Amino acid sequence: MVDATGDSKSKARRSTLYRLIDTESTGAGLREALADYYASHEDFTVESTEIDGVPAIAIWGIVGKKDRTDWSTAFKSLTGKDAKISNRAAAGAIMIGVSGGPYALTFGMGHLLIDPSRIDPGFGLSFSIRSIEPKLIRQVTRNILDSRARVDRSTVPGGQSIRGFGIESYGEIVSRLAGTLEKASMTFNREKPKKVGIAAADSLKIPLGVKPADLIGDLHEITRITQTSSPVPELGFIDQIRSLKSSNKQVSKLETKLSQALSSADRGPLALTLPAECEEHEHATNSYRIKIASERFEVLEELNIADVLERVESLPLGERMDALRSGYIQMCSDADGRDKVSRQIKAHKWLAFEAGLDAGHYFYHQGRWFEVGDNYLDFLQSRLDEVFARPASIRLPKWDSRWAEEEDYNREAAKAIPGGAVCLDRKKIHTKQHPYGIEACDIIGPNNELIHVKRASSSAPLSHLFAQGWTSIEALRADREARVKLLARIRQRSNTHAFDPSVKPKKLIYGIAIKDDATVSRGNLFTFSQVALMRAINALENADVDVEVIPIAQ
Repeated sequence: MVDATGDSKSKARRSTLYRLIDTESTGAGLREALADYYASHEDFTVESTEIDGVPAIAIWGIVGKKDRTDWSTAFKSLTGKDAKISNRAAAGAIMIGVSGGPYALTFGMGHLLIDPSRIDPGFGLSFSIRSIEPKLIRQVTRNILDSRARVDRSTVPGGQSIRGFGIESYGEIVSRLAGTLEKASMTFNREKPKKVGIAAADSLKIPLGVKPADLIGDLHEITRITQTSSPVPELGFIDQIRSLKSSNKQVSKLETKLSQALSSADRGPLALTLPAECEEHEHATNSYRIKIASERFEVLEELNIADVLERVESLPLGERMDALRSGYIQMCSDADGRDKVSRQIKAHKWLAFEAGLDAGHYFYHQGRWFEVGDNYLDFLQSRLDEVFARPASIRLPKWDSRWAEEEDYNREAAKAIPGGAVCLDRKKIHTKQHPYGIEACDIIGPNNELIHVKRASSSAPLSHLFAQGWTSIEALRADREARVKLLARIRQRSNTHAFDPSVKPKKLIYGIAIKDDATVSRGNLFTFSQVALMRAINALENADVDVEVIPIAQ
């Protein structure tokens, strides 16, 4: 017998399984979960059936164009040979109305035959974190929150502990796991103990029985594990925060809430935030080109949420997000909007928003929706409350209304800090390792504290501050050239400060002020700003760096 390879003599075959949502386990209900295009296509057959007494729908056919491939013309031009072939692939799916499901078992290109809105997001991951061996994980795919939509895929063929992949439980979303199945009693191992590899995302790739009774038994076991088993402790964080696909049924409801908030009368927890790819241009920006619901762009010297709202709030509710997705905002270095420093960024990516829906908590950030679990929120908030409660080692002065710019505040704050602090605002350091420069800090304290200061119109732009602090101290601790050049910057403004480039920085301070808020606390930070702060704190403390968050009074 060949083990789970698809050989006809095997009792189990490696299969791809989806769980369905918003679908009744009846023949009619299962039919409705098929993609309309294929269910009614002449090249596909759809038939009702039963699998071990359970109602099911079988669909199969050929996916692809009947005409020639799109490369056949170029092929003939190069070779003189007429390649009369087309791109076609077999596809099949079985929709199974078993209790705990329904489920869809797909073959070949069969995943295309399912209505995407009926696919249960994260089903495969939910099963894997309850059944996989945490020390034998072979592959992890993760999305980095609050970055340039970076996706990182790491592979260790022999498997290793989840910790070996260096996943940060705050700010990184695991979207796929592959490893060794440990906890399951299924067809492939029921007669003889056996470990097999599985891969999990929205779908689950796993050996399933090829006989009707065996398959239904395997589906019941998968249901039991996902519904009654607790996540493996090392993997429990994975299902606490996840991104939502556009096909997710909650997205349309959340988009309606966001559209309703795009009104100056009822904007709720809505703010303007800086897209990640624009962060490096922030200090060089003196105007913005904005084109939303208009044929022409306008140039604004300052940009705030009201500038966005006034352009869309008069539109019908269903057209507001479309206007933002087709419009753009662009940063310019001159006041007249001629010297562009960023590309045209779709306007919806400049929004930050939070909403509750059906007892869940969601946030919109850089054009994507995320769901956050209650346990994740509780632990995050508790941890940050402890950070905000830490006594400040340095007193930062009140932000006087006369100080319109951060540079003004930093200059005066450095004078007010006892012991001799130095203002270094906007003074970048360039090294071989960092040719584009890093901003070491806004103020360096009397005991070499790196102080980063930000005053924002809301908490939304603060994630840039948290990332900046993390980046700067990482560079200064790893690169001696950076510390030597920091000393040179300090000496341009002070001959007496006791900075020693042979000593790595050991303390970082975030000084935060939010306009119109007298005092900053964890409670008035957007969720994604809390995530970014916690991610920075964890990274810094793991590097043996003390971290303080000091609210700046106004």
